[in-house]
Amino acid sequence: MKELRSEQSRPLELLAPAGSFEAFKAAVENGADAVYLGGKSFSARASAANFDLEELQKAVRYAHERQVKVYVTVNILIADQEFKELLEYLYALQEISVDAVILQDVGVSEIIQSILPEMEIHASTQMTVNTSWGVKHLESLGFSRVVLARETSADEMKAIAEKTPLEIEVFVHGALCIGYSGQCLMSSFIGGRSGNRGTCAQPCRMTYQLVNNEKENLLAQKNTGDHLLSPRDLNLSEELSELKQIGIHSLKVEGRMKRPEYVATVIRLYRQAIDRIGGQQEGNIVTPLLTPEEHQELLQVFNRDFTRGYFKGNLGAELMSYSRPNNRGTRLGRVARLEHGRLWIKLEAELHPGDGIEFWTGRGREGVTVGQIWNDRKETMEGLPGETVQIEFSGVAQPGDRVFKTNDALLMEKARQSFQEGREQRKSPLSMRLSGHIGEKLCLEVVDDQRRIIVYSAGAAQKALKRPLTWDYAFQQLGRLGTTPFWLDKLELETDEDIMLPVSDLNEMRRLAVEKLLTIEPPQRVDRQIYKQRIQLWKQRQVAEQSTLNREKIIPQVSVAVSDVLTLEASLKAGAKRVLIGGEHWRSRRGFSLEEIRTSFNNCRKLGIDCTWRLPRVLNQAQSEHLLSDLKQAVEWRETPKIMVANLGELEMLKSINPDWPFEVDYSLNVFNEASLAYFYRQGAKRVTLSPELHHEQLGYLAKWQGAEVLAFGDLEMMVSEYCPVGSTLGGKNGEHCARTCMKEPHFLRDRMRYDFPVETDQECRMHLFNVKTLNLYEELAQIRRMGFSTIRLQLTRQTPAQVRQTVRLFNEAWDALNVNKKGIWTPNDGMSELTSLFPEGFTKGHFFRGVI
Repeated sequence: MKELRSEQSRPLELLAPAGSFEAFKAAVENGADAVYLGGKSFSARASAANFDLEELQKAVRYAHERQVKVYVTVNILIADQEFKELLEYLYALQEISVDAVILQDVGVSEIIQSILPEMEIHASTQMTVNTSWGVKHLESLGFSRVVLARETSADEMKAIAEKTPLEIEVFVHGALCIGYSGQCLMSSFIGGRSGNRGTCAQPCRMTYQLVNNEKENLLAQKNTGDHLLSPRDLNLSEELSELKQIGIHSLKVEGRMKRPEYVATVIRLYRQAIDRIGGQQEGNIVTPLLTPEEHQELLQVFNRDFTRGYFKGNLGAELMSYSRPNNRGTRLGRVARLEHGRLWIKLEAELHPGDGIEFWTGRGREGVTVGQIWNDRKETMEGLPGETVQIEFSGVAQPGDRVFKTNDALLMEKARQSFQEGREQRKSPLSMRLSGHIGEKLCLEVVDDQRRIIVYSAGAAQKALKRPLTWDYAFQQLGRLGTTPFWLDKLELETDEDIMLPVSDLNEMRRLAVEKLLTIEPPQRVDRQIYKQRIQLWKQRQVAEQSTLNREKIIPQVSVAVSDVLTLEASLKAGAKRVLIGGEHWRSRRGFSLEEIRTSFNNCRKLGIDCTWRLPRVLNQAQSEHLLSDLKQAVEWRETPKIMVANLGELEMLKSINPDWPFEVDYSLNVFNEASLAYFYRQGAKRVTLSPELHHEQLGYLAKWQGAEVLAFGDLEMMVSEYCPVGSTLGGKNGEHCARTCMKEPHFLRDRMRYDFPVETDQECRMHLFNVKTLNLYEELAQIRRMGFSTIRLQLTRQTPAQVRQTVRLFNEAWDALNVNKKGIWTPNDGMSELTSLFPEGFTKGHFFRGVI
């Protein structure tokens, strides 16, 4: 249970993004309590400018002088060959006193527990944690904070916060990913740029058509818009009071790729909103945290239209920005006329020189930067609402065309002023007490929020002959704090009446006091030699575990994943000796019931077939509770079924029922390196399916671990999302209502290159998007076997019984032939011909050769 603490009294942390030092200063100077940023390596925003170690050290010092924390992102999957560099990087981060690192890789988190337990670690939203069981598992890994999945609702946040001592961090503003973070491989499979490696190309912001089997554009007559996977921007600025009541600790603003002016504006407005919490309600009237003018500034600085996301449930189409994937700006007015190189605009908002405006016409959009403005043939520095003004314009526009302001020059200048060099305003108040007597050295005691220091004058105070020391004079001299991060708030003067101290002594006392305040005592640092010894011990343990963990003999097998009874029967008829049943329950077919899973286990056991129950890759809090009930029934079966877990919450559920429950690990847990593999084996895993983003050299390195399994054939799932494009555009989905259009016929998302990506909807109305082509490593089976792998996996969860039967037969024959070690007994030619006829959409080798960036 949660430790006793007052969530109401604890202040909310405002956590700001920074992709550059300018953006970092903008965050600090506008009221951030903490800033998250990335280094030049190991960061999930690799395209941002980011910080080298020297810049990181400068940023940490600047922040700590102003009582602001710095969290560094190490939130990608780490390749084995990168660990040497990573370990050096982690040590450097603790040397410069970063406050925490944000992690995705479960292997990295456990390594830090072994070699650098002094470092605070936060679980990234890339870990796909959205239940109390997932958070509980993070506790055991040493995390002090978790960033919940963006799909988590207010009720779910509350349920999670009540059950954990961990700090809860949630996103409150900025861009949304349409799929679950950490589970999206769309950019990875389309272009080799992996979101799990920090290089997502954002294909979700591109245009798509929703088509059926006949390739008909189902939205052609609806004027919906073409950006079917592009969500609006999150804005929870008016939900902050509820978030505080729920027990949320940190409010995170997205935007490491945004410019400094954006960071300055959004952080300033959220700072104001947070500071107004508590004064929001007068009697029965609840007043907004932000004024209409402040909301307008949030819109103006950047928006794709705003949404509350999943905070109050699934909004369907109301979540989306179908018409455009970039900044919409704010409504400025309409075109009145165009003639002789001048455009007349009837204004609905203010217009100034330097503003960026955009015209929305029937032919598309055209943007310009405003130069001169005329009103009644007189040049003016502003146009006001209701006026019709003229600007120079050489493009094409028609009367009635809508005009939007995409850049507000005055708002940008206001933002820049807030973080301009030499004009820093983020300062801490100081209380001073100057005391002493004639003939003694005066004592200056200085107190800020966290420290108390004392300095003494260089010489003794004397009796004043003309001008004794007054409170006003002492305040004037001691308050000259210049560009330091302090200002003098209070001064107590406790000295003899006719005392005098030279101004040079007063100034020196002030200088010494500031110097001491800025000498920040670093937390206890780990000696480098001790760190190296810890690394050596960790490496020795890793080697020992590789030869001791999971040493039960693995019989060479082909694992066959199926999602219904008919395809299970087809796989068994084809000779499958190992089956993975369950997983997602597609609405397009009848899945396994709990009783059918039990019956299938019994039947497989009688036939000597190795059977494992696959769990869904994503479940929310309520769905997890339902699964927990099913698992409690399953543990009472005649023989406890082996389970394949797809997320950390499911693993924690198993452990809570029976610590020795036999389990396997699915590829959705992103096992990308030896450290992650060892972690799950240490937890008791019998087998682990490796990440599909690994290339052949990386796979070969991991093949020495018994029980590691490789995806060799089948559907590659690119995305799982709470948003369903079929229901939202065709089924009228809004909250709980939906016409279930997804069940009537197959659907695809067609991209601009005319590739059709299959869409499946599961029983919880989640959308699963699959790759156009089927993964096929049939021709690479000999190479995979030479690597040392005993088991390969066929992912046949959407195929017909006929496809399953023939595919299983072909792979069984090939794998059996390769395992008798007779040269020339098998060639892939005939099998490839059969597979090509079975799957006319074509094949891909995935990342087996190209890997990911």
